[in-house]
Amino acid sequence: MPRPLMNNRSNDVTWTGRTTGSTSPARTKVLDGRRSARYLKALRALDGSGKLATADVDELVGAVHREFAEKFCTTPLGIVSRCYLGAPYEVHTLALDGSIISHYRAGEPLPHGMDRARSLAESERYLAIEVYPDRLMCVRPDGSTVLLESAR
Repeated sequence: MPRPLMNNRSNDVTWTGRTTGSTSPARTKVLDGRRSARYLKALRALDGSGKLATADVDELVGAVHREFAEKFCTTPLGIVSRCYLGAPYEVHTLALDGSIISHYRAGEPLPHGMDRARSLAESERYLAIEVYPDRLMCVRPDGSTVLLESAR
């Protein structure tokens, strides 16, 4: 007896309404072009002295949010970049949900899935790494970007 080409069991397929268009999961719109001079200046200020006043942090976070809002793009979960405060610090993060700037020692885990950006952030090739749920955007000192998507 010939075997069927398709398994027709109803519990193997889940229909989600629309049958046209892309079948891939919904993706967020990520700003993939060159970053503005204003944004790069804000990122460089992040590690200026290790101590920023609350008003300075709010201004920095505002500059980051404006960069993405002006182009109707998703704001990253956070930003990881190399820390120039010296030993024992390696990288620092800017968590955009709560405007938290933290400096991390070698081997200290980073929060919110930002640990996957650590080795890239330690490189002098990148000014910062923007962390999204499904990808990383590497920002070079000249503002150009490199997109790295995860294999999820």
